[in-house]
Amino acid sequence: MKKWLALILCAALALSVCSFAAAEGTELPEAFAHITFDGEDEGYKTITNGEKAENDPLLDGANKSIVEAPDAKLLYGEGPVGKALYIDGTYGLDLGLKPTNTDVWTVSYWMNADRLSDYGPTLQIGYNMERADTAANVTWMNITQTNWTPKYFPTVWSRNVASNAEDGTACWPWMAPFSDEGAMIGKREWAMFTIVCSGEEQTGGNGQKTVGAQLYVNGELRYDSADNYENGTYFTYTWDATLAPNIMKPGDDAFEAYFGINYWDTIYKGYVDDLYVFDTALNAEQVKALYAMGNAALESPKGGPVVEEAAAAEEPAAPAVEVKITGTAVGAEDCTTGFWGAHSDIWAVPDGEFAGVIFTNYNAGEEAANWNNFNVVLQNTPTGHAADQAEGYMEYAVVRSDNFGWGAGYDGNEELVTTPEWEGNLGPQLNGAQIAVIVQKDGDKVSVGMFGDKVDGGSYSQTYENIKADGDVYFCLVVDNCCLDIQQVLDNDAVMAMIAAE
Repeated sequence: MKKWLALILCAALALSVCSFAAAEGTELPEAFAHITFDGEDEGYKTITNGEKAENDPLLDGANKSIVEAPDAKLLYGEGPVGKALYIDGTYGLDLGLKPTNTDVWTVSYWMNADRLSDYGPTLQIGYNMERADTAANVTWMNITQTNWTPKYFPTVWSRNVASNAEDGTACWPWMAPFSDEGAMIGKREWAMFTIVCSGEEQTGGNGQKTVGAQLYVNGELRYDSADNYENGTYFTYTWDATLAPNIMKPGDDAFEAYFGINYWDTIYKGYVDDLYVFDTALNAEQVKALYAMGNAALESPKGGPVVEEAAAAEEPAAPAVEVKITGTAVGAEDCTTGFWGAHSDIWAVPDGEFAGVIFTNYNAGEEAANWNNFNVVLQNTPTGHAADQAEGYMEYAVVRSDNFGWGAGYDGNEELVTTPEWEGNLGPQLNGAQIAVIVQKDGDKVSVGMFGDKVDGGSYSQTYENIKADGDVYFCLVVDNCCLDIQQVLDNDAVMAMIAAE
């Protein structure tokens, strides 16, 4: 479900907010918590991902478990403030932090990445991060990289099931440095990220309850939710571009605070240094003062490549199945192209007829998640993949290979029927599998069928029926950390021949 937000950024709903009043003064308050990463025993522990037991009720929203990694090797180099810890990509950190028990707080840290992955973790904190949306008290914040256009890092994603609107709409807001200039912090580059929860209650047009917040990068304000709501300073769609409440308020469950690891994604690789937690909202001058404490190190050679004792950067792991392109490749052949990063050609689906495509689906094998396979986009234009690329562009639906979708003709559609015929983690099961996608338009309804043989034996099928589509229909494939080898495009006659052969 993490990918849902990347496709609804064009939504524009009115939101009433309170203005953010910054505290005066530059003197830093006493820290609620401070981890220096200078090599001392500061209470953090090394952890890594393990296998998730099938149907584990406590990991019903997770792809992996988190287990202790007592033999992980801690490596240190010079950082912006004293030493910095180098994480070698095989483990993350349980920071051992406690919640501030306020909805006014600040978190700040330095990092220097050798490896970033789309939607992967740096700092992630909150409650029940591994639980499904149906669980109580699911609330968290993740500082991550998105693969939107342009890419954004850092992006602050947050979640709070407890703040659902009366109609059941979930609160899943986000913030990012919304400008092309400096929107992406690169690898092997020291940067300080500061997230301020200033705490004003904000109620969106759909009833969502969020709180005011600011995002700073290297001491400079890069996003202020109140300013955007009041003045449209950054962009016009504002209803969820802020922060979830209760991230730091204790519930009935234990507070979790991790760096470089979560329950779904690739483990971070690189440095982390000087992490602060304050139980107050720092103002702009205080954030600048915090940044200045490490500024001299940033401008010196200390901010350059990793130290000799730290492991050198690794290239992304090769897919477990060798990629052999015989037709047209969609996505990088090392399966590193993130969600919405590469699309196939766009094909028409005439009314009353079938259209289809046959291709081989590749991904990262055992490391692949359910969604690291092909997606099918049903749209109303023969060109473009967003509203700014084609006039009148709209998605009737985007349907994944793993029984999940969204879009104008999908969401809230009581007639929609989805039929999955597969079990377990679908990712590695489709690594190297030949797939046929068949789309049929019948009046204002569209059906999508996905069929193939899994590489570990047995058959795969996933169907979606009665998707609403009240105009012309076109479809294409889009990748999500996978590579597609397009081998054959099918018209109505070809599909009918396939059906007859069956």
